[in-house]
Amino acid sequence: MAATVARARAAEERREEPLGEVVVTAPPAREEAPARDPTAFATVVDTTSAPTRVETLAEALADTVGVQVRRFGGLGDFSTVSIRGSSAGQVQVYLDGVPLGRAQNETVNLADLPLDAVDHVEVYRGTTPLAFAQTGPGGIVNVVTRRPGDTPVTGASVSYGSFTTRKVDLARSARAGDFDYLAFAHYLGSEGDFTFLNDLGTTANPADDRVERRRNNAFDLGDLTARLGWRPAGGPLAAALTTDTFAKDEGVPGVGSVQARDARLQTLRQLAHLDLDLTPAAGLPLAAGGGAYVLYERQAFQDPRGEVALVPVDVEDETTATGAQALVRGALGAHQVPALFLAASHERFAERDRLAPGAEPDRTRLRATIAAEDELLAAGERVSVVPGLRWEVYRDDFPGATGVPAALQARGARVRDFLSPRLGLRAAPHPALTLLANLSRYAREPNLSELFGTRGVIVGNPRLRPETAFNRDGGFRLTAPPLGPLAHAAFEYAYFDNQIDDLIILVQNSQRIVRPENVTSAAVRGHEVSARGRLWERLGLTANYTHQRARDTGEVTFLRGKQLPGRPADEAFARLELAWSPAHPLPLAPRLWPGRIFYEANVIADNFLDRANVRQVGSRVLHDVGLELVLPLAGVRLTLEAKNAGDDRTRDALGFPLPGRALFATLSYGLGGVGP
Repeated sequence: MAATVARARAAEERREEPLGEVVVTAPPAREEAPARDPTAFATVVDTTSAPTRVETLAEALADTVGVQVRRFGGLGDFSTVSIRGSSAGQVQVYLDGVPLGRAQNETVNLADLPLDAVDHVEVYRGTTPLAFAQTGPGGIVNVVTRRPGDTPVTGASVSYGSFTTRKVDLARSARAGDFDYLAFAHYLGSEGDFTFLNDLGTTANPADDRVERRRNNAFDLGDLTARLGWRPAGGPLAAALTTDTFAKDEGVPGVGSVQARDARLQTLRQLAHLDLDLTPAAGLPLAAGGGAYVLYERQAFQDPRGEVALVPVDVEDETTATGAQALVRGALGAHQVPALFLAASHERFAERDRLAPGAEPDRTRLRATIAAEDELLAAGERVSVVPGLRWEVYRDDFPGATGVPAALQARGARVRDFLSPRLGLRAAPHPALTLLANLSRYAREPNLSELFGTRGVIVGNPRLRPETAFNRDGGFRLTAPPLGPLAHAAFEYAYFDNQIDDLIILVQNSQRIVRPENVTSAAVRGHEVSARGRLWERLGLTANYTHQRARDTGEVTFLRGKQLPGRPADEAFARLELAWSPAHPLPLAPRLWPGRIFYEANVIADNFLDRANVRQVGSRVLHDVGLELVLPLAGVRLTLEAKNAGDDRTRDALGFPLPGRALFATLSYGLGGVGP
């Protein structure tokens, strides 16, 4: 009973209940997907075959129900994620459970998270599961790297395509007694020199529009993921040490109307985390897990001519973060599964301006989280009621900057705490039907830039209140047993209603000075529908549709009632795939090499690029097509794909053009899979 439930959720809080939607970036689809919350609306994006394509995390998330991605350019350029109409800062992004959002600025650049070494991506919409230390009012994105399997793997892939794009992957994993290991090296680079229509900043005068090529948009990045695991045969304790090293050098072209020629950005991120897992022993219905991490991140931005920042800039930012967490889940009798989560972290942010005299003092944030929940089971575990409460405490310290006028100074120590209650409901009146509902309240604590400012640009405001969100959702999932030629069929519907208060926006104080203020609020309501299925084990369909009304409801007259930028009212995605193999050949070509043909369409409604709803982009349909074949060369695969095949040229963010059609070819061995 409850002990069985505890065992099922023991290892890394994984639950064997399938999630509603599985977005398949390459077959085979996962029917049993890991989830860390029994009542949340969640999606798992299977990315195990990403090395066989030129695929990014932004592209994978953009195809997910309830998610919007804003791109500030093409491959490798800055991109952010929004869930159910939230801002990018209201979505917490994790790598293997380690928070990547920083205290200085919590917005995570999706382009700095390569997809090829990733096993899957978990997306939790409007809910923060117990196992995550930092809450996200919009939701959680957890990127989970690959794990060694029982079968040794030696793999490699190489890609080339439009805009002189090149990609190389090398991988090796195996087991040796009680130990296993994995090493995955990834390189991606591109010139990024796509053509676009430059309106010269005069949108009302099309006579001066001209076609230009994107300049200073090249990048090179490398990523090395390594993992060493230890699990004695039959033993309850397991440990794993994982490291991820990421480095990137890129040009910063700025907006399309006035391109920057010399601005550059270098990024270095080093993450190491040690994870321990204690599975329940016989007669002891208790599972525990924990870990600790160290993260170092450095960014150096040079803009010698002031082309992007308007003044010459040569700044280096460093963040050092450490943290630890522990989760214990057990069973009390046959109808209760309580859990306790503890976490603590410390961050230090240092900024060095080589062009300004004096040293900028370091800023620090100390954070502690205590959270608990209790799953109450009834009706033979077909009904779950999950009340939970989370308490987060922050202490921020900033001694003040030298060389900044007293009127622009914000200094001192600030301590703030926040309580996040939550109630989740789950009922399964029939094995094929699951009903879900959630009520929750979360907060986004102001970041250090908003509290203490940045030198000469943002005036700090230590009196800022956290952005708070009251989230409500409800819906159902249907999973159908195999019916004739139809298999793996599932359908999900969710309605959500979120109220977000005390939104922070930057208020212009002068020509070059802004001050963050709690001046507005927003209401986001909508519907999410997703479906998937497979016919004759050859023809697969995945589709989803999101409708949302995201409106500003604050007191600012020129913003009230406006649609939030980057949140289109309607968005749909569909993927159709025909796959064949020796076990399931095509009737008219039984000897054809194993492979698949796929077509994807992403439909995006009209969208606004600014809060005042002045700059609008029209609706668009992005078409992707591809062919993958397993060649008769010891399992070598060839993939040919066309992204944005209709050559739709538009933009997601103000002033930043997106590329048109792009063609790519990939040869791979030992990585990914094809066919049913």
